[in-house]
Amino acid sequence: MITDFRRIILAVITTIIFLVILRLFLKRKIRTSKFKKWWRLISDKFHDHQFLKVPEFNDNSQENQLFRRVSLYLNSLESLEHSDYTNLISGSKPTDILLSLNPNQTIVDEFLGARLVWTYDVVSSDTAAEKSFLLKIRKRDKRRVLRPYLQHIHTVSDDIDHRVRDIRLYTNSSSGWKTTPLSHPATFETVAMDPELKNKVKSDLETFQKSKQYYHRLGRVWRRSYLLYGPSGTGKSSFVAAMAKSLSYDVYDLDISKVSGDSDLKFLLLQTSPRSLILVEDFDKYVAGKKHLIAVVFGGGYNLRRTQFHGRSG
Repeated sequence: MITDFRRIILAVITTIIFLVILRLFLKRKIRTSKFKKWWRLISDKFHDHQFLKVPEFNDNSQENQLFRRVSLYLNSLESLEHSDYTNLISGSKPTDILLSLNPNQTIVDEFLGARLVWTYDVVSSDTAAEKSFLLKIRKRDKRRVLRPYLQHIHTVSDDIDHRVRDIRLYTNSSSGWKTTPLSHPATFETVAMDPELKNKVKSDLETFQKSKQYYHRLGRVWRRSYLLYGPSGTGKSSFVAAMAKSLSYDVYDLDISKVSGDSDLKFLLLQTSPRSLILVEDFDKYVAGKKHLIAVVFGGGYNLRRTQFHGRSG
């Protein structure tokens, strides 16, 4: 009985000590956060800053594409997720929940060691609301950081665009490409194939998506090719649809029998989007001694297609 009582007392004491330590830790963390905030405010007083405005519309009342890109970029930042206040909005799909800046909200970003402060500036009037993003940057950092930072915003916003937009299926005709939404239901979760092979393909696609700069450093064209073989009904088209959804790439279904010559082929390839998947079905008609082939090529830029179909080095 006495032993049980001692155990209860010991458990209570241990719990109290743990709660005291946790409280001290949280207080210290809050104090550290407040100290950093105050230090930044004081530090900013001793630096010259420049303010750069990104309006929603240009002088001709046309949409400013940079405003849209900045909006996509800022709404994707982790610092927005951890901010004290932000908006939750629904995306294009019913299951998508997105974060969005509140009017006149400020968010901090860091790039190449520089601190960049964005404010979503909204000025309301009787007719309409004038929206813009205001960038605050230290003058000493502007020359070193601004250009690569804007390029970084373009890259990230392009990636977001590819992830959230609907995937399209293009088919060629005598007049060019015709497009419809890609309605094939297949994904890598539903495609029936060897699990080990499926994981290898998914890993290869993920590596490819992250390797653009690596390809460029080597002076190589950023592209990847697959050759699918099998009788009709064995899942080649499903595999292609799964790849397209995994990469968020449009699919260009190229029917070579409708291509009149090299100039026609070049014209079609020049019309494809930079990040896309080109599918050549019934490839066995053009390769002696092979049957039931499908060639799949994907990557960025026209050189990819020229290399693949014209046999030039890339």
